[in-house]
Amino acid sequence: MAPARYAELRCKSSFSFLRGASHPEELVARAVELELAGLALADVNGLYGVVRAHAEAKRRGLPLIVGAEIACVDLSPGPFRVSPLVLLAMDREGYAGLCRLLSEAHCGAPPAEDGAPARRQTVDLPFRKVAERARGLFALFPGVDGEAAARLRDAFGRRLALAVARHHVAGEETRIGAARSIGRRLGIRVAVTNDAHMHERRRQPLQDVLACIRLGTTVEKAGRRLFPNAERTLKGPEEMALLWPDFPEGLENAVAIADACRFRLDEIHGEHPLPPVLATPGDKPPPYTPADPLEEGVDFCAVTGMPLLRALVERGARWRWNGPTPEEVRRQIAKELDLVEHLDYASYFLTVWDVVRFARERGILCQGRGSAANSVLCYCLGITSIDPVRMGLLFERFISVERGEPPDIDVDFEHSRREEVIQYVYAKYGRDRAGMVCEVISYRGRSALRDVGKALGLSLAQVERLSRLLCAYEDLASVTPEILAQAGLDTAASPAVRQTLLLARELQGFPRHLSIHVGGFIITRRPLCETVPIEPAAMRGRTVVQWDKDDIAELGLLKVDLLGLGMLTALSRCLELLAAHHPGPTVPTAIPWPDSLATIPAEDPAVYEMVSRADTIGVFQIESRAQMSLLPRLKPRRFYDLVISVAIIRPGPIQGGMVHPFLRRRDGLEPVRYPYAPLAPVLEKTLGVPLFQEQAMRLAVVAAGFTPGEADELRRVMTHKRSHERMESMKSRLVAGMAERNIPRADAEEVFRQLLGFAGYGFPESHAASFALLVYASAWLKLHHPAAFACALLDSQPMGFYAPHTLVEDAKRHGVEVRGADVVRSDWESTLEGADPGRSLRQGERPALRVGLCVVRGLPRAVGEAVVAARRQRPFASIADLARRAALSPAWLERLASAGALRGLEDQRRRALWSALAVGASAVEGDLFAGVTTAEPAALIPEASASEEVAADYATTGLSERAHPMAMLRPRLDVRQVRTARELLRMRDRAAVEVAGLVIVRQRPETASGIVFVSLEDETGIANLVVMPDVYERFRPLVRGAAFLLAQGRVERMGQVVNVRVSSLAPLPTAHGIQPRARDFH
Repeated sequence: MAPARYAELRCKSSFSFLRGASHPEELVARAVELELAGLALADVNGLYGVVRAHAEAKRRGLPLIVGAEIACVDLSPGPFRVSPLVLLAMDREGYAGLCRLLSEAHCGAPPAEDGAPARRQTVDLPFRKVAERARGLFALFPGVDGEAAARLRDAFGRRLALAVARHHVAGEETRIGAARSIGRRLGIRVAVTNDAHMHERRRQPLQDVLACIRLGTTVEKAGRRLFPNAERTLKGPEEMALLWPDFPEGLENAVAIADACRFRLDEIHGEHPLPPVLATPGDKPPPYTPADPLEEGVDFCAVTGMPLLRALVERGARWRWNGPTPEEVRRQIAKELDLVEHLDYASYFLTVWDVVRFARERGILCQGRGSAANSVLCYCLGITSIDPVRMGLLFERFISVERGEPPDIDVDFEHSRREEVIQYVYAKYGRDRAGMVCEVISYRGRSALRDVGKALGLSLAQVERLSRLLCAYEDLASVTPEILAQAGLDTAASPAVRQTLLLARELQGFPRHLSIHVGGFIITRRPLCETVPIEPAAMRGRTVVQWDKDDIAELGLLKVDLLGLGMLTALSRCLELLAAHHPGPTVPTAIPWPDSLATIPAEDPAVYEMVSRADTIGVFQIESRAQMSLLPRLKPRRFYDLVISVAIIRPGPIQGGMVHPFLRRRDGLEPVRYPYAPLAPVLEKTLGVPLFQEQAMRLAVVAAGFTPGEADELRRVMTHKRSHERMESMKSRLVAGMAERNIPRADAEEVFRQLLGFAGYGFPESHAASFALLVYASAWLKLHHPAAFACALLDSQPMGFYAPHTLVEDAKRHGVEVRGADVVRSDWESTLEGADPGRSLRQGERPALRVGLCVVRGLPRAVGEAVVAARRQRPFASIADLARRAALSPAWLERLASAGALRGLEDQRRRALWSALAVGASAVEGDLFAGVTTAEPAALIPEASASEEVAADYATTGLSERAHPMAMLRPRLDVRQVRTARELLRMRDRAAVEVAGLVIVRQRPETASGIVFVSLEDETGIANLVVMPDVYERFRPLVRGAAFLLAQGRVERMGQVVNVRVSSLAPLPTAHGIQPRARDFH
């Protein structure tokens, strides 16, 4: 007797969003264990998890059938007009039709708010559309409606089966009999399925919880809406044969259908090159070239593909090298062009060039980053700003034949104007050929606890208590019964609490909803909606595909990353401010007033002096506590030092134990050594210590004889998704290659250990160099134009490491006068003013920073701009005049008064608020109070104290131009000899000290072995605390939640770097409950 065979044709995974209780990979692995003949992943309304299943199935050798379950309307004329229908792709045409159907279904459904877990419940499709796309699709109909089955037979013919399942529930035998009867009558096959929702029965409790979350109910109240048993799990052929002794034909039909569905996702692997970039008559060449033909006889608007790419690169080379191109560069250009042509990537380069061209035409700052900066083609096209030939960068880090995956070009744009670029891509290529990559938002500890707790019927107080616990302990696994008992949650007395923890742990990592990737775009030659379903994003004007960046990479599809970078916005705004406030071309200035990044003077020694003092708040990439601790030891003196500083404070160099050896060698405390003499040229720039991915690759080339492509394969194997087998294979090859070059095995293994520590996580040198350009530009502007730079940072929020109040305090310490928001003077954004706000800056005059109305919490931009527009017509005569001409509601007028923004009309905040309330009441009551004056009562209102004013500033704007909150506490702190941040810098090593301040940053890096770093700010500067794990455990709530802290400890000094190693902490009460917001990084 032949062994039983079975294929599961109807399976839902976690990517059915709160319907399936197993991940795609778990289902595939279990199907292989059960020796299924095939598995059809048919998630509801999409192909969200199919690539993950495909990768696992390919690795394990399981035939994976691609499908989806849709809701088909108008299939049946009865009262239940919506019928589930499973569609399986039999071939490429059927797959394209399935993608189109899902795209049409989503585009016809209202987009839900981003973050709604059950956002796809309303997606459905009319039968007419399904019938139009039936070619190449196999349909499974689980209903027992004969008329609906007949209509489906007419549309699908022999590519239709009725699906039956046996789950031991009431009434199902009647349904099975009815389905078989309909099948015999209409000549339709009947196939057995198990409608699997999980890979193992033990997931049934989680399955119930998922259903309750989706339905917004509890397990206790859900009743019959939950599955009555755990039968909807994957089952093997033997178990299915025992379950269906009366219908073996149904099992055979399932296998036959699986065999007929031959489409595999490999068929679309890398099949979609980008569309040809053909300029339209309105387009121009890049702004750095004149608008004439690229070469004699070559029309910019007529050529495309490789001819256009070659012409653009030739012209770009002449521009970059300002004349004849050096021979070494020409050889590299030829090498790269040949490889691009061989791999058919010309359209990819041209597409990115076209997007960059568009941005620069419109004055949007942009710059390529990442491995693309290793390419001289990207440099010539103006995509990147680093000369890879001069820096000796390795092109194979970007593209190689051995790599087997497409290149990845990341381009940063001003984050405030990136939407213009995104909409250009949609307009240029069409929404049917362009879509943004999605990001799958998964359940994390707190969200899992919250949703599971509600589903299990915990009270809101219990759920909140659990949530607070997790806030303190970060990880569900670390929350023990003892910790629960201490928090008043006894698992013995309340089993639901214990069950909540267990199920929340299982739920972690499950997909919750889709979001938009930070910038990934897929652009295809044929309609994108035939490759992957597209759906509307929650953000207006955006569409997303149903796959994330890892899915795209797995299938070898080309992706363009259009990223938003806050620092580019800040730099653009700073240059704009300098242009607007330049004293004039005829007025000599002591320092340059650059009008572009290119005109910022290079290699200014004063910039490096400032950076070496760690005076870098607001400076791109080097403003963190870790960077500020590094910089006085690194003492940058040239541009390449900034490249190193960007790259060295990263998990890779830290885990590889390379930071301290590099610094010791730089200080002359340790000799520079090379493990192998020929490696000196590879490692000499970094004093014998490998810091960059390109160095790891060159090391493999020089020391072990790898080709550059093989070296890149080594780098990619050494990633966080490491395969043990591939790692061992690479190690053997590396060690053997080094042995052939007479390198001792011990040295070879040490080199491998270092590479293993950082290769997958370290920066590419090209990426660090690209960022270092922005480091230098932002540092130069901070040094020479501090008011404009601080103003630009405030106007570019949210961005950077610090909250606006810290940026304001830093600006004040650098001599910038900060003036508060004022309806009489402020624009919506922050601006610069002279000593007299009514005139332009004079020669030698330091500008003041006028805070914009945008800082007023809760004030809509439209309201603020209405105030500015009304004032520009003529000055406001009074608060009532402001309210009338700017059409301010009483609520907005009161908000402005509370924020002190009426100071130009009434200098006392409380009086301004009284007047605003009176004006608002008059507006509400009409003429009832006409002629009533508020002057006399307002005059009787006492003035607020200085501390009350500061507290009100922080409460309404998040910052204060008046004083730092710690200045209000200083007399009390002086009594107990609490040191200021400035005094701390002069203290000796290991001295006992007490410091206090406003918490501005908390960090608990994964590489710090549980150590927490806290930065406290006072009126003189910033003090850095080091909280060891044992101290953290004792003061955990304070460390994680206090706005102000008093810390005792000892000074830890290493040269100019000073920290406080904390021994104890206490809360620091402040007047009027000031609660600024810290930036937390965990």
